[in-house]
Amino acid sequence: MTDQELIQAFHAMWDNFPEAVMIILKNREIIAVNKSGQELGVTAGTKCSSYGKPEQHKGCLANKAADSKQPVCITYQGPFGKAYGYWLPIPEKPEWIIHFGVGSRFEYPEHPAVSARYVQQL
Repeated sequence: MTDQELIQAFHAMWDNFPEAVMIILKNREIIAVNKSGQELGVTAGTKCSSYGKPEQHKGCLANKAADSKQPVCITYQGPFGKAYGYWLPIPEKPEWIIHFGVGSRFEYPEHPAVSARYVQQL
C-alpha cells in the first residue's frame, strides 16, 4: 500500500470520528489529520506537540508505540473527567502512528468493566 493509499484509508475510517485523530511520526510530525482535528486548526506538516500546553504532552507515548510496534494507552484528567490517549502503530508502516484521545472534546458515558478490560489489554 502506498503512503497516499494509507492516508486515503485513514480519512475513510477516521474523518467522521468526533475527536481529533492524527497520523504522526515518532518525531511528532503530523502526516494526516481527520476533519475534527482540522476544525480545531491542526494541520499536517506541523508537530502535534506544538498544539496545546507543553504539560499536556508530558505523558506522550509515541516513542513507546513506535519502538514496541504495539498500541499503548494512558488515562488522564480531561475536561469532562477521565479521558484516554491512544497511540496505535500502523502494521504496514510501523513508523506511522495513529494518535487520538477520547474524552477531550465530549463527555462519554463510562462503563467501568469495559474501560478497565480494554485498557489492560493494551
